[in-house]
Amino acid sequence: MVHKSLQRIRERQLLQFIRWAPASPQVVLARASPFNPQKHKCAGLMLANHTAITSYDRLFKRKAFLDNYKRQPMFSSPDGIGDFSEMEDSKEHVLSLVEEYRQAETDDFLSFGGTCPI
Repeated sequence: MVHKSLQRIRERQLLQFIRWAPASPQVVLARASPFNPQKHKCAGLMLANHTAITSYDRLFKRKAFLDNYKRQPMFSSPDGIGDFSEMEDSKEHVLSLVEEYRQAETDDFLSFGGTCPI
């Protein structure tokens, strides 16, 4: 069943892969856990990266959902507004990673800079 699904993905070209790496989804078959009764014959897990930095910008600009963070020592400030410099730094790191992902989509990614980024 798994092999037929992978074959269908390849034939229909349902996934796009970068040219500089092997073009195959990573699939691991494992036995069902004896501790958890299975309700279905087949189960799966997908680990994917869905970064919505544009949504973050909109929410952060409105200071939405920050009340719980203000109570934490890391984000508290004497004026009560909150110090969210850590979040801004994290945003910059995410933007840097997004740019690296964009560069990784190019055919010459591994030759860029002369070294493998991994």
